[in-house]
Amino acid sequence: MKAYVDTNILVDLVLSREEWLSDAQRIFALGYAGEVQLVVSALSFVNTVYLARKYKYPIDSVYNTLRLIADFVEVADLRGMNVVDMLSSDWKDYEDATQYRSAIDVDADCIVTRNKKDFQKSTIPVLTTTEFFNQTDRS
Repeated sequence: MKAYVDTNILVDLVLSREEWLSDAQRIFALGYAGEVQLVVSALSFVNTVYLARKYKYPIDSVYNTLRLIADFVEVADLRGMNVVDMLSSDWKDYEDATQYRSAIDVDADCIVTRNKKDFQKSTIPVLTTTEFFNQTDRS
């Protein structure tokens, strides 16, 4: 399974957001173990660093964690035409629209997010972390 991981889950892991940390750790552990193929957008890396700086997290630690993650996930490029095309989309949230388009480009089997409502227009299955774990447990 090729799972496209939404920004919120990467941020949960890297910034150790306690409420969601264990689910994020489990998802990335599955990717590290090679049980699923994880894809994370380059935009998610940028957003994570932005939030780390904004909320005064130790930036060297954030960079080191992102480098480790990059060793076992596919980092999807954010294509210029996608950025432009999504300006004309009817999605409510521009960032979610660009994430969705990137997931299509990498042929993701699903998008894993904490906010399914953000991806209501998706033609790719959108899973919460619980739904994702249920699917991977059955495999």
